[in-house]
Amino acid sequence: MEIIVPAKDVITAQPSAAPQSDNGWDSLLQEISHRPKRATERKQDRSKRTEQQILTGALRVFARDGISRSRIADIAAEAGISASTLYEYYKSKEDLAYDVPLSHLAEFFEGYHAAAANKTTRERLLLYLVMSADYAREHAEWARLFYLEIWPSIFVTDTDLRHSINDFTRVLLFLVNDAIAEGWIARDRNLYETVALLTGGINQIIITWLLYRKPRNLTKAGTEMAERLIAMLEIEAGATR
Repeated sequence: MEIIVPAKDVITAQPSAAPQSDNGWDSLLQEISHRPKRATERKQDRSKRTEQQILTGALRVFARDGISRSRIADIAAEAGISASTLYEYYKSKEDLAYDVPLSHLAEFFEGYHAAAANKTTRERLLLYLVMSADYAREHAEWARLFYLEIWPSIFVTDTDLRHSINDFTRVLLFLVNDAIAEGWIARDRNLYETVALLTGGINQIIITWLLYRKPRNLTKAGTEMAERLIAMLEIEAGATR
C-alpha cells in the first residue's frame, strides 16, 4: 500500500527561532494569495454558480484532452450548459484555459502562507517545495493543465496569469535571498540560477509523475528531492567559505 506523507508533517528539523523580522514576507504572501481573478461583472449567485460549473468542466476537459484538442462544445457539455451560454462568460477556450488555474494558485499560496508561519527560512523553503509537489498530487487534473499545458505555453506572457506564475519564483527569490543573508546559501552564485535549480528539480518530479505516475508517492519523492537540493546548497556554501 502506498503511504502518502502529508506536507505539513515533512518538516522534521529541530525547532529553531523564526526570523526576527519578516522584512515583507507577510506582505508578499498576502499579495499573491489574494491576487484577483479576471474581472467579472457577474454578481448574482446563479451566474457565479454557472461560472464555477464552466471552470470545473473546463478543467476536466483540458486535463483529459489538452487545450489544443479541446472544444467549446465538449466543455459546455461537461459543464451541463449550452455552448451559447458558455460564450456569454468566455470569448474563447484560451481565455477559459488561462482563468482555470488562478483560483487553485490562490488557494495554494494561502495554504502555504498559513503553514509557513513561525518557521525558519530553511523550513519555509523546504515546505514550499514539498507543498508544491503535494498540491499537485491532491489536484492532479489541475496539475496536468498547469504544468503540462499552461506553464510551458508561449502565450501565457500575454495574460494576467503570467503574474501568478511569476509569483512561484518571487517566493523562492525571497527565501533564497534570506538564506544568503543567513549564510547557508552561497552569495557568490547567480541568484536566478539557484532559484531555477530549485524550481526545475521539483517541477521535473511533478511532470514525471503526471506523465508516468512515477514515482508512485509524489509527496515522498518531492520531500526527498527538496531535502537533497537544500543540502547541496548548504554544502556548496560551506565549501566557498
